[in-house]
Amino acid sequence: MSALPAGVGGHDRLALNAAQTKFLAALRKAVPASVPIYVTSATRTPEQQASALVTKRNLGDNLYALYRRDDIVKELMAAPNTTAAMAGVIRKWMGRNVYLSRHMRGDALDIRSKDIQPAQIQAIMAAARGLGAKAILESKPPHIHIESIGGTLSDFTLAAQEGVTSIANAGQSAKERARRAAIRRATALYKRRRLLYAVGAASLAVLVIATTAIVTRKKERTQ
Repeated sequence: MSALPAGVGGHDRLALNAAQTKFLAALRKAVPASVPIYVTSATRTPEQQASALVTKRNLGDNLYALYRRDDIVKELMAAPNTTAAMAGVIRKWMGRNVYLSRHMRGDALDIRSKDIQPAQIQAIMAAARGLGAKAILESKPPHIHIESIGGTLSDFTLAAQEGVTSIANAGQSAKERARRAAIRRATALYKRRRLLYAVGAASLAVLVIATTAIVTRKKERTQ
């Protein structure tokens, strides 16, 4: 497992792969130094994923809205709200090579949001998206979830195909067209990510700083 890059905080129990570490290093360069980045979750075991679900269920989060796989969520919601019970469900689906969360494939990170300003949250999310990832601000519990950060083309392709499997009420030909289109987008995104990593994130950092300033000014005008 890899270590956290310089300027990025997190507890010593985090499990990080090389792609996660490389992404965090690029994110750190793209975000102003005044914005703290603290990782609360990286790669998860089935038990760690189940523990996160226990918290979400206790907080009343809508797992159907949060995850793409209604079939897995239905089974999880029918299980007792305990780590052991839901870890068993998660392991069963893993045996079919189906993962509920990108965290379990090492393709996601959670960043602490509760101790930073709204403009700083937006700066992190804008930088993550600028690097080709997907960033979502979650509230139960509060954090920035970042996914699609894989370091290889196969990571991007798997993520693209994963999205297509969630298409409901579509014929086989429509799903195949969607799958091919998703893979084309994934390939383009992978090439863009590699270019961003190669040339650095200086230009992106300028954009993020400008975005942060705009958000701050808007907030000041509404107060």
